[in-house]
Amino acid sequence: MTRRPDALLVGLVLLALAVFLGSLFIGHGIRDRGRNDVITVTGSAKKRIGADYVVWSPAVTVEGGTASGAVADIGRWAKRVHEFLRDEGVRENELTVQPISIETITPEDTGGQGVGILGYRLTRTFTIRSNRVDLIRRVAQATTKLLAKNIPLAGDPPSYVYTKLPSLRPELLRAAMQDAQERAKVLVDATGSKLGGLRSVDVGVFQVTAPNSTEVSDYGEYATSTRLKDVPAVVNVTFSLN
Repeated sequence: MTRRPDALLVGLVLLALAVFLGSLFIGHGIRDRGRNDVITVTGSAKKRIGADYVVWSPAVTVEGGTASGAVADIGRWAKRVHEFLRDEGVRENELTVQPISIETITPEDTGGQGVGILGYRLTRTFTIRSNRVDLIRRVAQATTKLLAKNIPLAGDPPSYVYTKLPSLRPELLRAAMQDAQERAKVLVDATGSKLGGLRSVDVGVFQVTAPNSTEVSDYGEYATSTRLKDVPAVVNVTFSLN
């Protein structure tokens, strides 16, 4: 008879524990349901733009057995290049003539052995920065005139830049968000559910690529080799479901 209160107490404790665990599981179930009733879609937008700024750095390089001879040669060739750029329409305020860079040529540079200086290599670079993109592009294409006259001009092609990218980003993000919402509506309507509110947005890295290029980078691609460029924007958007 003395054991019945103890048994009753144990039963009450077990009942309270069962209620507590049951409410805990139900709470987790509700929270998990809230997490799972979402849909995540990718939206994208793309715009083709034309560069509005160009940077081009042709250079003339000469080699000579003596420093004085190399200086005289590069002075003559650099003058011809400067005159060519002026005649083709490049303005003086668009042109920066860099100081001459000087390298010594040693036997090791030519694959030989020994010590001493065999000659000198001198380079003068002309840096052109302009918003007259089409004109500078034509000038760069016309450098074959100098090569035909054996003027030792070299350099990379012009770099084409779009300076208004910050003002373009909001427009592209807005279009990408609209695309994501339309995609989500199509998917949700097909299941008979209703699209709810916005849960989260993950904006991808902006890329500036050559037209129709598929090259992308985790840190953002910026193609400067083409005047025309594609600027895609990508967003990953999560909506709740009703």
